[in-house]
Amino acid sequence: MPISYAVVGASRGIGLEYVRQLATHPDAVVFAIVRNKKGSFHLAAAVANLKNVHVFEADVVDHASMERAAKEVAAISGGKLDVLILNAGRMSGEAVWKGFKDYPNMDALDADCIDAFKINALGVVHGITAFLPLLRAGPTKKIAVLGTDGAIPNTVYALGLPDLSAYSMSKAAAMLATAKWALQLKDEGFTVVTLAPGLVDTTDTVGTSGDPTVKKILQDIDKNHPAFVLETPEQSVKVQLKIVDSLKPADNGGHFRSHPGNQA
Repeated sequence: MPISYAVVGASRGIGLEYVRQLATHPDAVVFAIVRNKKGSFHLAAAVANLKNVHVFEADVVDHASMERAAKEVAAISGGKLDVLILNAGRMSGEAVWKGFKDYPNMDALDADCIDAFKINALGVVHGITAFLPLLRAGPTKKIAVLGTDGAIPNTVYALGLPDLSAYSMSKAAAMLATAKWALQLKDEGFTVVTLAPGLVDTTDTVGTSGDPTVKKILQDIDKNHPAFVLETPEQSVKVQLKIVDSLKPADNGGHFRSHPGNQA
């Protein structure tokens, strides 16, 4: 029996790798949700000859567009969805690495934090709300939200990471939103969890030629912090999918890591 997956934030990096790996499963139907379908050239190349992948356009900041995408998915899936994977997030360019000290003024800091919150935190709420009717109609009822250990205070302090301010704070809010959804849906047999993918080099699918600046930052973290192991998207997603496949209602509300490190 086919298993349907919706991957929100599938144009590059971890989301793209989810689509690639899921598409190899003979019983999988994959719905890739991207903000800009025309600009998702890495995804287009990966799924060009695949009949079990469908690409739809929506922006997690725009709830109406997410609802439209959910309706488009429902038209193909028979109104049901087994697994929702929420990967969409604001994590690219040098600006994301800013700490409080790096903004020219408070207005710039405020604007960056609000933008990050809309995408990383409210995007989780919008995504789950839009696809919830389809998930309720399906037998599996699994929701996995991509989180980060960089949003956990103990990890941030132990590793000495004062930067990534807007990203870390907004992802912490996203993890709390995920916990709220887990509580709200637990009596309906849902499994709602946060997945921390580890330190993953997604820079090769940034733009047309990658992002060497961020790649160097990731390599420096890998070198200077032994608790982190720099992985490729393929390595990280392979383990994540094993976790997703094994999830059961007893795991509801859990926080899972893609590798045994990063326990600070």
